Amino acid sequence: MDVLLVNPWIYDFAAYDLWLRPYGLLRLGGLLRREGYRIGLLDLLDPFHPELPRKPKRRLYGTGHFYRERLPRPALLGDVPRGFARYGIPHSLAEREMRRLTPPRLILLTCLQTYWYPGALEAYRLLRWLFPRIPILLGGIYARLCPEHARRNFPEAEIVTEPREEAILARIQTLAEPSGEPSSFDYPVFDLQREIPYVVLLTGKGCPFRCAYCASGILFPEFERRAPEEIFEEILYWHEKYGVVDFAFYDDALLLDFEHHLGPLLEKICVRGLRVRFHTPNALHARFLTGEVARWLKRAGFVTLRLGLETLDRHYDRKVSLEEFEAAVNRLREVGYGPKEIGVYLLCGLPGQTLSEVRRAAEYVARLGVRPILAEYSPVPGTPLFEAAREVSRYPLTEDPLYHNNSVFPVFKNPDWGAIEELKAYVRNLVV
Repeated sequence: MDVLLVNPWIYDFAAYDLWLRPYGLLRLGGLLRREGYRIGLLDLLDPFHPELPRKPKRRLYGTGHFYRERLPRPALLGDVPRGFARYGIPHSLAEREMRRLTPPRLILLTCLQTYWYPGALEAYRLLRWLFPRIPILLGGIYARLCPEHARRNFPEAEIVTEPREEAILARIQTLAEPSGEPSSFDYPVFDLQREIPYVVLLTGKGCPFRCAYCASGILFPEFERRAPEEIFEEILYWHEKYGVVDFAFYDDALLLDFEHHLGPLLEKICVRGLRVRFHTPNALHARFLTGEVARWLKRAGFVTLRLGLETLDRHYDRKVSLEEFEAAVNRLREVGYGPKEIGVYLLCGLPGQTLSEVRRAAEYVARLGVRPILAEYSPVPGTPLFEAAREVSRYPLTEDPLYHNNSVFPVFKNPDWGAIEELKAYVRNLVV
């Protein structure tokens, strides 16, 4: 093995496999395999590992639970009355898995959320103990947004902050030469998983909108898109060779320029008669949901639609007006989508926001006959809203990424946990 990819544990109050894959890491694996590198994958979240003490429940469309083990709550978050856990395979099983490996020449470790670094840190310590002389590169959103914290806590790792894939590949080539045969495909290495319950698709990087709470513009400064023909061939590859039916789009602006981007792709899918299902966990821009777009989505097999409304107050973003939003919902309903298929994200826990504001927004969405979904706000370093969050937070947000955790409602000075749980239950039951 030339390069080992490592997807670490999640240490958190909650975690769920809602099409949750380390896309950047798997994408790098595909690009390296194209160059002739022999790639291995160690997935510490693996819900399909045959040696798990119990099998996590799986649900519709490839989603489901992770195996979890209770852990003490971090001292920094001692005021949060919730259970804390390690999500993923047991620590002892992870050590056995690592010992079974042929030592690689290079290790690539990722960390997705900034506040998930404890899981990556524990994986790093175990890797460093078992493979003391092998270089380790740490990447992912945590490394990009909190590089100084990462350098202090992962002292012997190289912290990858470079957004360009070609630059990362060039750096890897200076650390390890490929020893295998080049592959004809550079698709993300989903085939290295024990099972492929779904495949994640990214048809473009970045977003032309600059919402105050979002890091997309920081992580991907340039808005770049792939050709529809290329995406179609990728879908066809996973469907025909591995029988994959469920595909989740990670795009932040999937519907933008529909007639030249997503439209041609969906036409190819319909002409070919592919029996697949598509999901949009990152939310669609309602402004671009015309009647024609809605018909194409229905015809091509989109079954999980998420729209981003965020708040009734359009202060935080101006990507859609309420009139445009209502029109989009009506168009989806007209082509046959029901409440269980259309979800609307509403941010909860913003600076200056009250629970009653969130409740009114949820009731507004429910009156339209679709399902409100609360998205708890996480302060993201580098975004315009982070400074506003820092000023009102009960935590020193710049001192430790653990304070960014959305489950702790970090912006609330004195959170009323009973009222928060009551609001969550109320919103869940608004649309049946």
